[in-house]
Amino acid sequence: MALDIASETHGETRVLRLSGRLDTETSADFELAAHDLTAAGEKRFVVDLSGISYVSSAGLRVLLSLGKQLSGNGGTLGLCGLSESVRQVFDLSGFSRLFNISADLSAALGGAPVSSGPALGQAAASLLGAADKPSAPAAAPPPAVGRQAADLLGAKPAAKAGFFARILAWLKGQ
Repeated sequence: MALDIASETHGETRVLRLSGRLDTETSADFELAAHDLTAAGEKRFVVDLSGISYVSSAGLRVLLSLGKQLSGNGGTLGLCGLSESVRQVFDLSGFSRLFNISADLSAALGGAPVSSGPALGQAAASLLGAADKPSAPAAAPPPAVGRQAADLLGAKPAAKAGFFARILAWLKGQ
């Protein structure tokens, strides 16, 4: 199934309305559209997911990449209109904590500015267990959440060292 991407501007915010499925086959289309807009200087985005029926790990990966890119360049990313099934994917993967998610487009555009938070990359690294230190002990996710998020993003577990390599490391005191 194809992904339809409609784009409109509300003030300084670019709204991308997606409909269809955001999966392995279609995420490259969204990534390319977002890349073209950021290359043209766009920095404030709201992605309306109300027309999305399914999000795969590839779709999550593109959203995370866009959020990190914008956060690192003084931009913002907000999401809105998540269906119950899409919201469940975000909740189970821990991505709900990484994005500013509004109920609908008017909520995302109104009131306070849309923000993905200044530390989106750090929050993602913490969620995946790759941060040097968690931002706060209470905010540290359970170990299973990091593994689930890594699995969703397609991370491969590190290969276990062979028997002789482990013996050698033990002898060296490592």
